[in-house]
Amino acid sequence: MLLLTGGTAVAQAQQKVWKLNSLKSTGAHKPEVWGQPEVVKTKAGKAIKFDGQDDGLLLDTNPIAGADEFTIEVELKPYAAYPENVEQRFLHIQDPSNDKRRILIELRLDDKGQWYLDLFMRTEDASLTLIDSTKTHPVNEWATIRLTYKNGQLKGYVNGVEELSGEIVYLPISSTAKTSLGTRMDKRSWFNGEIRTVRFSHQVK
Repeated sequence: MLLLTGGTAVAQAQQKVWKLNSLKSTGAHKPEVWGQPEVVKTKAGKAIKFDGQDDGLLLDTNPIAGADEFTIEVELKPYAAYPENVEQRFLHIQDPSNDKRRILIELRLDDKGQWYLDLFMRTEDASLTLIDSTKTHPVNEWATIRLTYKNGQLKGYVNGVEELSGEIVYLPISSTAKTSLGTRMDKRSWFNGEIRTVRFSHQVK
């Protein structure tokens, strides 16, 4: 359905919400399923549980294709998985034919039952890692992680609070790129926990 009000149809088309409530469809895309992730019930709806060993989803789509600025938001609950899963890369966007342009949203676990955010962006010209081990959050609790990029600034938020920021010039990742959830795309650094919703927008508010 097309909306005739100025810019509204475009704005809606550039916002995508993936509810992880099925292994058969994610955001109208059929995922390639790795391992045996499970659909589980939470107080706010269904989620997908990843075991931190070989569970993941691969989707043949790049939700931020064509965007000059964007927001990626993930609702998740990391489990207590230290020291087996210290480094966990749970969202990865990349064209498999070009390893020089990619975005990853990650977390790290410590030995105190906590986790902290880790963001990564790479282009042919630069790479940027944002991480601060002092900005910790408890495992086994739901949290919302948000990555934004606009005007050369990459930022990371947890539960609405800005925790990380840095400068890099984003070079667009192609429309033929894929998105993996629960793991890095080359099947390592597995996520141990639950993911409920992933949101993408071609805007930063």
